[in-house]
Amino acid sequence: MGTVCRSLLVAAAAFVCAAGLVAPPASAGEVTISGTISQSTSDGTGPAVNNPSLNSINDGDAFTVTLDFAGSVSSPGTYDLTGGTLVFSDPAASAAESAFDSISLSVTPDGTSDDISLLGCLTSGSGCLFGNYLSMNFAIPSGDLDSANVPASLISGLYPPLDLLEDDGTTDIQGSVSAYTSPEPASLPLLLCGLFLLVLARVGRKRLTLPGRFAGRA
Repeated sequence: MGTVCRSLLVAAAAFVCAAGLVAPPASAGEVTISGTISQSTSDGTGPAVNNPSLNSINDGDAFTVTLDFAGSVSSPGTYDLTGGTLVFSDPAASAAESAFDSISLSVTPDGTSDDISLLGCLTSGSGCLFGNYLSMNFAIPSGDLDSANVPASLISGLYPPLDLLEDDGTTDIQGSVSAYTSPEPASLPLLLCGLFLLVLARVGRKRLTLPGRFAGRA
């Protein structure tokens, strides 16, 4: 009887997982873009006043831009990601910028490539339109939106690929983009179902021990 019950329980759990009867919560997405600084305050822009850490950035430094948000970016379109977290960082300079409020990302098909444009408006200065924003424009191969370490390339006519403007445009940090990463977020319900089935399978290998007069009937 115990073996039959366990078998039925495993079968029922497998059906629930396969049928998707467990309601999934909103998934979390992440995009990471990496590249190299090509223009810093040492080239005559700035000095940075609102965020003095930017003055430590040097040409040739490696940078990353990380975007965390609810949902996923898996197809062409325009995404309003306001409410997410956008961070520019230059580890070698111990410099970072994260004071963004309005964030948007667009993916536009362009032949064998997808053109990606990212805009994050800073909360400082006189506003986004007056030179207080981070913008990125680059291309990746089509079909690689949910992939890791995807090579990035220039979009003709859109330069620089990275442009971080602060202090109403006085500070202008620029850079090239070399790689894009946005692995498809795993489904938590599927992971939980898989773990549940694994536990049931392990239990099923053991003989059920019952106390008293029920012993030996399992």
